[in-house]
Amino acid sequence: MPATALQSVARFFDRAMLYLILASIVLGLAFGLALPGHTQGLKAYINFTLFLMLYPMMVGIRVEQITKAVKNLRAILWSVLLNFIVSPLIGFLIARTLLVHTPALAVGLLLLSATPCAGMVAGWTGFARGNVPLSLVIVALSLTLSIVTIPLTMLVTAGSLVAVDAAAMFKGTLLVILLPLVAGDLTRRAIIAARGEPGFQAIRPILPPLSMLGMFSIILISVAMGAPKIVAQWHLILLIVPALVLFYVLQMGLSIWLAPRTGFAPREAVALVYAVVGKNVSLAVGLATHFFSPLTVTMLAINPMIQAPAMAWFLRWSTRHWDLPKDDGVSRQAATGVGGAAGIAKLTGNQRGGGR
Repeated sequence: MPATALQSVARFFDRAMLYLILASIVLGLAFGLALPGHTQGLKAYINFTLFLMLYPMMVGIRVEQITKAVKNLRAILWSVLLNFIVSPLIGFLIARTLLVHTPALAVGLLLLSATPCAGMVAGWTGFARGNVPLSLVIVALSLTLSIVTIPLTMLVTAGSLVAVDAAAMFKGTLLVILLPLVAGDLTRRAIIAARGEPGFQAIRPILPPLSMLGMFSIILISVAMGAPKIVAQWHLILLIVPALVLFYVLQMGLSIWLAPRTGFAPREAVALVYAVVGKNVSLAVGLATHFFSPLTVTMLAINPMIQAPAMAWFLRWSTRHWDLPKDDGVSRQAATGVGGAAGIAKLTGNQRGGGR
């Protein structure tokens, strides 16, 4: 498929992402209510769709970038602190305050808060003219650390709400992350060896849409399996949305306040904020499907409708309030290749990367 066609497909998925998530939820509900006797058979497809979701994402991640972390150790340490300690603490406080009587939703928020950032944060960072290389290092490192941190965090924060088998979750997280990560890294190296870096960059735009297809499938399957319970408890949306909004307001507000006060330059601060706010929803959905209830999956499926506007708002705010360099084309190219240029442009209403 020509590069222009791949870019067109990528733009379609970027622009339609929120609508496709809604469609996945609606189709899942319709299937589960119309054919309740067939929903359990969908379990057989979960592992395949998980791999379909995560493998393309991993192809675009350069694991070797982790070794570059020592060059900016302070930023890396702050990203780890905010991602794996402060964010779960915020999620825990909100879950214990607003969702204490709905364990399935509380677990969803706790899992989201324990999840690392996604590759898309490099795209957002690029459009805001932030430090893209630092963002990529944080993504790779956070994803690797999460193999251990997610099971431990869920045991500590969610263990009193639902049964959490940390050993099984560690094994599941290891398989869910490590296998696609290794396969993706080998695929990227093979493509570069065969076609060079330009050849890899030419096919890169199709990777996020392929990952989204897996995520849409996971959402559809999970919602279908829990459709009767979800419909019976539709009113829980009145708890889900305020809890998610508060979660992002507190995370983003703290990160924006903290980054300049810890001595980070504006470009590093942008990367840090996005690394904290840009949660890997696909990974959270996949883990929830394996270990928790359909209601938990439903809450996580709704999350992008809150997270994406929050990230778009920060793009506009940062380019107006922080002294960021003018766009030299490098950040814009990184955003297009990694983070979904069309979707970002649409959300921000700006075709030039959120200029002043």
